[in-house]
Amino acid sequence: MVVGAVGLVAGWALAQGVGVLPLPPGAVAGGWFFNLTGQPVTGLVVEFDQPVSLVGVVEVGGKLENLGGSEGMAFQFAGNLLPSGWVELRWEPATAQVALFQWLSDGQPVGLPYFTTLPAFLKVMVQGLVALRERDPEGFLDLLEAFFAANPELQEILAEAGIPPAMMIASLSAAPPEGILNLLTTLVEGFGITTLEEFQAALDLTPILEALGLAG
Repeated sequence: MVVGAVGLVAGWALAQGVGVLPLPPGAVAGGWFFNLTGQPVTGLVVEFDQPVSLVGVVEVGGKLENLGGSEGMAFQFAGNLLPSGWVELRWEPATAQVALFQWLSDGQPVGLPYFTTLPAFLKVMVQGLVALRERDPEGFLDLLEAFFAANPELQEILAEAGIPPAMMIASLSAAPPEGILNLLTTLVEGFGITTLEEFQAALDLTPILEALGLAG
C-alpha cells in the first residue's frame, strides 16, 4: 500500500497531482514541483517538518506570489500556473523536508497531495473526510462503518476505553475539521504511533484510502 509519497527520495515521486524531483544534496535543499493535475492551478500550499527560510522560488509556466514571509513552517502562494508547469523551491537548513505539498484552485485543494509525515497525512485525511461528509452524508457514515469493520482490534481497544464505534462515528459526524484532527491526533499519540509507516502498519486504511482517492 502506498499513501501519497513517503519521502523526498532521489528520482521522480508522483502523487497524481504533484510531481516531485529533489535537487542534488547541498548546503541548501530544494526541489521541483510539477503541476500534474491536468488543469491550471491558482496557488499552492507547502509545509515543512521544521522551520525553514525560503531562499529561492522560480516558476515555469506561470507566476505565483508568496502570500506571507520567507520564514516559517507553512507557506501559501497564489497566482497562476499552467498544466505541466512547475515551481522550483529552495530552502535552508538542508535537513528540512517537505511534509506536505498541495496545489490549489480558487483556494481549494486540487489533485492528490504529496505528503511525507504522519501529521500531514492526518490533515489530508481529515480534509477528505469532511469534504465527503458534506457531499454525501450517508456515504460518509457507510465509510466509517466499513473502516471499523475492517479493524476489529481497534473496535476492541476503543470499547475498552469506553469509546464504542457508534460513539466515535457520532463524534466524527458532528465535529468541525479541527475537532476531528485533534481527536485523531490524540488517539494516534495515545497508541504510541509516531510515523506514517507505523500508522499504515497498525490499521487497515483501505476503505478510507479508496474512498478519498488516496490508494496507490
